[in-house]
Amino acid sequence: MSDILRFFLAALSVMVLIAAVSGGAEEEFQLPEFGLGTVLVWKIEGPEYEKSFVARLASFRPDRFFEWENEAGQGTVFMPERAVADARGYEVSSLFAVGKDISTRNETALWLSRRVFTELKEKKTVRWNLNGVAGKLSFIEEESIPIEVNRNVVQLSVIRAADDRNAEWSFLNQPENPLMIRYEVRNYRQTISSITTGAPDSLRWIKGRKLPD
Repeated sequence: MSDILRFFLAALSVMVLIAAVSGGAEEEFQLPEFGLGTVLVWKIEGPEYEKSFVARLASFRPDRFFEWENEAGQGTVFMPERAVADARGYEVSSLFAVGKDISTRNETALWLSRRVFTELKEKKTVRWNLNGVAGKLSFIEEESIPIEVNRNVVQLSVIRAADDRNAEWSFLNQPENPLMIRYEVRNYRQTISSITTGAPDSLRWIKGRKLPD
């Protein structure tokens, strides 16, 4: 084997190794820890409208406390640790009452509970209460999708699922953070458009005594 061929093969091996490492780094992107200063923005689309929905976190764990805002108004939602961990109920809109501070009992919104998420992944089917009505959520697949995080587009792993009302869902593929990434039913679609962390001054209504210790 000539010296030129040996050099070419060695260079090719290095290029393949660099590409593999680079690809692996992109796939293994670690989402920053959620907490005070996390801002989540969804785009909501219908046949004749496009709106936005914003959630700003005051705390992420053990309790989840956030303020929300859309074109109609704003409010706050408090989900205690027991709901974050074990709630069977999931609410699409009822917890977002304009001008009100809502505290949940056995319901979550914007996130699945850890229990429902874990059962969905392990058993592929889970019983839940969607908007107060018993139903079933079934696993479809895992996939990676591009999401804007801190102004950079990265690939994040999500799980896709379908319920028994012909709606499709995507949730972040993290047991401790099963964030709702996408919800689509008939002509309605809600999709996360950006995730921002490390902005503690973003809160507008949860201030002073309302802030968790």
